[in-house]
Amino acid sequence: MALFLALLLLAVGLYAAMLLGMAVWAARAPSGRPAAEPPLPRLAVLVAARNEEARLGRCLDALLAQDYPPDRLTIYVADDHSTDGTAAIVRRYARAGATTLAVAGEPEPGGPEPPTRPAVRYVPVPDAEGHLVGKANAIHAAVEASNEDLFIITDADCAPPPGWARHHVAYLEETDVGLVCGHAEVEHQTTFEAVQALDWAFLLATCTVLVETGRPVTAMGNNMALRRSAYEAVGGYPALPFSVTEDYVLFRTVAERSGFRVRYPFDAGLRTRTLPLQRWRDAYNQRRRWARGGTRAPLWVYGVYAVGHLAHLLPLVALLVAPLAGLAAITVKAGADAALLWAALGHSGRRPLLRVFPLFEAYLFVYMTTLPAVLALFPRIRWKDRKL
Repeated sequence: MALFLALLLLAVGLYAAMLLGMAVWAARAPSGRPAAEPPLPRLAVLVAARNEEARLGRCLDALLAQDYPPDRLTIYVADDHSTDGTAAIVRRYARAGATTLAVAGEPEPGGPEPPTRPAVRYVPVPDAEGHLVGKANAIHAAVEASNEDLFIITDADCAPPPGWARHHVAYLEETDVGLVCGHAEVEHQTTFEAVQALDWAFLLATCTVLVETGRPVTAMGNNMALRRSAYEAVGGYPALPFSVTEDYVLFRTVAERSGFRVRYPFDAGLRTRTLPLQRWRDAYNQRRRWARGGTRAPLWVYGVYAVGHLAHLLPLVALLVAPLAGLAAITVKAGADAALLWAALGHSGRRPLLRVFPLFEAYLFVYMTTLPAVLALFPRIRWKDRKL
């Protein structure tokens, strides 16, 4: 029993120390910078889409509403062998843009008419070859179809606010910055959706603190701006190993081998809005996919994983053999989680989400204690109707 209690104290103590350290840093972190001002560079937005008929229109409407010169922004939608109406939607937006350009405004003497909205381009994704499959194949196809030097990658279930593009470009104005990520905020109306929103806020807060303090461990590919020269410096997706989290591999490789810096700031101007999942099972499987991708992490990250796993598992065991110690450990752990969330949510004004904190903690205990065993027993991942 003494050995178990010592291990419990060590795991929870290390976890709480890490989270409280992150909370202190997050509370003191700058909240962002002003959006880029004209003249603005040419910019591409890349969207990978597979059977996104129900959500793609919302995404394209948000991208077309960007506060960015229409003649400097092009949207490339990579259709990854969709079997629904995705292709028809993209082509409709592309035709509407062409029609708008043809009738827009008064023509300038001796010059073409100024566009009134960004162009939308349809990009068919080629068949997979070797390890270049899924979203990595789609994004690479979009990169190949574009000719801009800067691009932002987002997902079909995301809808960024109007200033999003200019805020990303502001960071890439620093010539040594090759990649910038922003936070994705889960839209929520129900309690379950609010739990997802708080969970994303928690995970992205840890990402921001680690990246911004020189430990570029991972990032989200639904809100990532990239310099073409950084992408090409690492060979792009054809040169990268396969991963079910292709964004993780790209981010880490750019951070380690491109010669450019990466950023992941607490900047509300970089945020985008993403749609929630509708079932607990889907949310858990999303975490399982992310955890599977994280198995490529460096050794020190495995140490962090181990501490996190034990800090959730051992308190539950302690409830059975030493209830008071278990309750104390859960209280300390939850307090450290709450501190990080309080500091991180302050940057975006979303502290009211903490109303679902107890349910979030229960959800966190579930997947933190079970994911290692589930990944060991069921390593294959099904994503977008494909087994990976």
